[in-house]
Amino acid sequence: MLMAQGANVGVTLVTQLLLPPVFLYAYGIARYGEWLVLSATIGYLGTLNFGITTYTSNELTMLRQRGEHEQYQRLQASTLVMMLGLVGTGVVISAMFAALPLTTLLHLTAVSRREASLTALFLGMQLTAHILGGYYNNLFMVVQETHRGTMWWNFRRLAGTLIAVPLALLHLSFGTIAFGQFAVTLIVALATIVDLRSRMKGPHLPLGLRGANWATAKATMKPSGMFGMIFMQTFLLFQVPIILLQRILGPEVVVLFATSRTVLAMARQVLSIITNAIAPEITFSFGSGEMKKLLDIFHYSERVVFSMIPVANLGTLLFSPFLIVVWLHRPGLFDTWTYALMALISGVMSVREHKQYFQFSTNTHKGLANIVFWGNLLMIGVSIPMTMWLGIRGFMYTWLVSESTQMALLYFENKKLFSSDPSISMIPVLKLFGFMCIALPPSMWLVNFTRQHSRVDQVSLALAGTAVLFAASYWVFGLNLVQQRLLSRFLARRRANLAV
Repeated sequence: MLMAQGANVGVTLVTQLLLPPVFLYAYGIARYGEWLVLSATIGYLGTLNFGITTYTSNELTMLRQRGEHEQYQRLQASTLVMMLGLVGTGVVISAMFAALPLTTLLHLTAVSRREASLTALFLGMQLTAHILGGYYNNLFMVVQETHRGTMWWNFRRLAGTLIAVPLALLHLSFGTIAFGQFAVTLIVALATIVDLRSRMKGPHLPLGLRGANWATAKATMKPSGMFGMIFMQTFLLFQVPIILLQRILGPEVVVLFATSRTVLAMARQVLSIITNAIAPEITFSFGSGEMKKLLDIFHYSERVVFSMIPVANLGTLLFSPFLIVVWLHRPGLFDTWTYALMALISGVMSVREHKQYFQFSTNTHKGLANIVFWGNLLMIGVSIPMTMWLGIRGFMYTWLVSESTQMALLYFENKKLFSSDPSISMIPVLKLFGFMCIALPPSMWLVNFTRQHSRVDQVSLALAGTAVLFAASYWVFGLNLVQQRLLSRFLARRRANLAV
């Protein structure tokens, strides 16, 4: 699973690092900014399944663990019917959205109305194909092959990236690029279904429509809807800001914001390997009632994630000027304050994402759904006047406060999951907050200092700064205790094997 998640991060990095320079080279800043706006505007379709995929895979896995085969068949068939209906709805919505005067509504000046419409249509169709493929990807968890579903997801995303690069280099229209991405996404999704069918053999693991009924489908709507509220944060945090910044500040600021977010997202994605890898174990432990094991997962994964947050985010900040010059050849797309704020936001998001998985993977997500949905909706509302007043920093200040508040509230949800176990407290979070506040100013100073030197000096000083961050966080967050635990378990198993 760690290998699959590592591949997932690799695919994400390839997409994030490859497409921006290709699009900037082929189309320039203004047209690339409008591609980002079109992608963001249709991005809400990614939440169309309102959580059916996640709820279904979690629940089916736990039903199989308990041997409840009849309920398993009803749930699988009923949710598949709902999914197919939503796929059809997504196609209709894509066509309706493409018929709107997008160039007027989105203040687009670098693309024609026809090109904007075709781009929106096929981007929407691509997201619909991703929803279909995602449903089957998640079902690999039922047969304890989550890693295989993740690899299919990786391949589907990578195919869309690889087809876009040659089409962009040929300076073809955005509509053509979007169609190419849709076509390969659909092909890989269909291949995923074929592979899953070959693995779900036997009468107790059906993969069809037999047994579907309205009562079961209706019963899944509320918990699935809660997951939908959680997934809406992707649209509210990543697509809506692009649209707002486009309308208030223009495409140049959109590209600056998107670039800084992409660079710092790399740090968060590396950390997500840990969280995503333990997600199936959280589901298995909760389904089997092994709460002591689940509590161990909570504490030891927290130490690992917290110790790496300053290293990953502030380390990425130190390397950012070098990355922007080498990657995009546009040093003007680096601003120290913007990237520093994004590093703080990324760090808080890493904490929040780690904590939410304990609710997310156990279907105890009602509180989580309300926190992230209403919190992000409120953040968007407050960010509009803040952006008009302070520009991009106004938006980022609002985002930082919102993420910090949601993260704190999620800690209370975690305590409920573990029946208010006294070992769960806010002390590790406060420790992380203090560490980041102390380390950020010297990191910003070092970034400004290295920008005046050669690239070799920039890399050398960034490496030295990252090494200092790692050495400090290793002891502050008790990573040595995790190391001792892993070593003791390894030695115990080795002694047991030798005894046998």
